[in-house]
Amino acid sequence: MSGYGSTAAVENYLMLWREEHGANIGEGISRTSDPKAHLYEMLVEFSGMKPMREWLRAMSRAEAAKFAANRYPTATKITIITKDYVKQPARKRVPNQLRTDQGASQ
Repeated sequence: MSGYGSTAAVENYLMLWREEHGANIGEGISRTSDPKAHLYEMLVEFSGMKPMREWLRAMSRAEAAKFAANRYPTATKITIITKDYVKQPARKRVPNQLRTDQGASQ
C-alpha cells in the first residue's frame, strides 16, 4: 500500500535542514589573556558573502587560527594574513583637527 499516510511514504521522506552552531567563546578557546600576545590579521569567509577582516590576539598563527575557528564555526575559509616574524607597530590616534600640513582653505 502506498500513498499518503503509508509507511512507505514515511520511509522515503528525508528531512533536510542546516543546523547552525553557535560560537565557542571563552578564554583559551576564542581569546587569550596573555599580555605578550600579538595581533594577527585574518580574513574570514562565509558562503555567499564577502570576506570579513578580523584582528585577534594570539601567541602564534596556529593559536590565532584555532581562535578564529572557534569564534566563527560556520566560516567556509579562514586565512591568516599576518606573519609570525612581523611585529605590529602600535597604532597612533590622529585627532580630528587640522594637521600641520593642511591650510585653513583645505
